[in-house]
Amino acid sequence: MPVVKVRASKSPAKGNSLVRKVTETTSDLLAQSDRVLVVYGKETASIYYEGSELPPSLPRAS
Repeated sequence: MPVVKVRASKSPAKGNSLVRKVTETTSDLLAQSDRVLVVYGKETASIYYEGSELPPSLPRAS
């Protein structure tokens, strides 16, 4: 199952930057896939989705 990793912004002024980034990325993935799973960690999130490759607009997992 492919995965995209999202990291929180280092800037404390951004507030919910991780949630915002996850929401945007998940919305993009849901346009391509029926199922998406988000697993939150400390300052990161892993977004797993069905499919064989990433849509061109999304970065590769690091």
